[in-house]
Amino acid sequence: MNLRQNISFGFEQTFTINEWWNEPGFCNVSDTPEKRKYMKLLADKLAQILTGEVIESKDIWDHMQYEVVVNNQTQFYVTMDPGSIEVKTIPKLIDDIESYIKPLHEAANLVGLVPYRNWWYGIQKGTEGGCHINMGGMNPQTNPFIDDPDLLVKYCAYIHNRPFLSYPFMGLDVGPGGNAQRMDEKEGFKELKKLFSKYKMGSFKTLDDVYNYFEQSNLINDKSSFPSLKKIQSPLNLIEDRAQEALRFENEYFLVCDLKLKILEYLQTQDKIEKLETFENIHSDYLTSFFLWNEFQHWANEIGLNPVFYQCFFDRQFPKLYMGENPPTKFTLKEGRRPRKVLEVYKRDDGTVTGKKVDTNFKRFELYYMTQMEEQFDFEITYKNLEFKSETLRHNGYLGFGEQGVPYYCYFDIELNPDQSVISIKLIDKLTGEVIESTLFDAKSMFFA
Repeated sequence: MNLRQNISFGFEQTFTINEWWNEPGFCNVSDTPEKRKYMKLLADKLAQILTGEVIESKDIWDHMQYEVVVNNQTQFYVTMDPGSIEVKTIPKLIDDIESYIKPLHEAANLVGLVPYRNWWYGIQKGTEGGCHINMGGMNPQTNPFIDDPDLLVKYCAYIHNRPFLSYPFMGLDVGPGGNAQRMDEKEGFKELKKLFSKYKMGSFKTLDDVYNYFEQSNLINDKSSFPSLKKIQSPLNLIEDRAQEALRFENEYFLVCDLKLKILEYLQTQDKIEKLETFENIHSDYLTSFFLWNEFQHWANEIGLNPVFYQCFFDRQFPKLYMGENPPTKFTLKEGRRPRKVLEVYKRDDGTVTGKKVDTNFKRFELYYMTQMEEQFDFEITYKNLEFKSETLRHNGYLGFGEQGVPYYCYFDIELNPDQSVISIKLIDKLTGEVIESTLFDAKSMFFA
């Protein structure tokens, strides 16, 4: 099957307001007066741009939603989510995605909605909403997974074995208990590995057979999977790539879909399913921007993608920190990522997670410097609640526009003490012990002191 002419992509995109902190409940409760107001504004503006109309209906949770209808066909569903306003799209082929999605972002901008959350220290992060991407077909005849159920299983194994295809594109909720967990971030991974090892190519003729085979595994019994097979039952028959970061511009929709298509096109040529790998340090070295970006570049060049087009995703997930009185000039501090420590989970009666209480005191940071010489410096971190500091390693590959020389990096983890939140960071000459540059960074305010 020619995938580009048949496979469809549907999006669950999320938006919030610029000053979300001024509206109690906007980002952690589904239904608020302010959220309803902006839902109506967005739906009306989108209908105006598309020369359509707005009708009110109910979503699957019996929440009020607005449908934007053009020529008697619903084009967008504007609904509510515990973390944001969510907009569901109808399925589209990859060549139609950018033109279809452009009016949505135009309307959102005109009514004051943004696909990110602003933070006080100058960073724009994910909305913490859904942002799922559903892959299937415009109809059962064009759904490649119905035509070739093995393709579904090959895709799941391929994604799992390459952390650089998941973490850089995810929302904020990473790790065990998250809403887009890898197979090895949940209980039952050993059992799942056995299921994959015993899977016989060509033995299952329908997606229902595949669903039944994996039904008790963590790919299905917990919806919060990446990828998720929860929707491969009729009539949807979709793969859901869950909880990706909200997409900022229409070309990014094309980029993430083109990436998935490249993978699936490659997998069509493969006659076996990859063995699931075990990553012993999946939440340490593998969850750094430098490792992920380095691995992604090599992979993208091999599969026929220009990695530079995807650098924006890495930069947003691991942003540079720059605000304050004394930011360093000879090295750079970045906000890192680590699994969030979930204190409490809020669920509906059917078990669907509607919200979480997270301990925000556990933080990761990344440091790097550029040099024209061999490794000569190291970082000295002083903080009472320093949990871990990695070795300083060389990054092999292109780092980014404007960076000159070879980058060396490390990362460190802390548990924040709100009463003693200032971290001392020094760049040291390894041979002489000379302090090349030093700074203080307040991990509570996220400003340089």
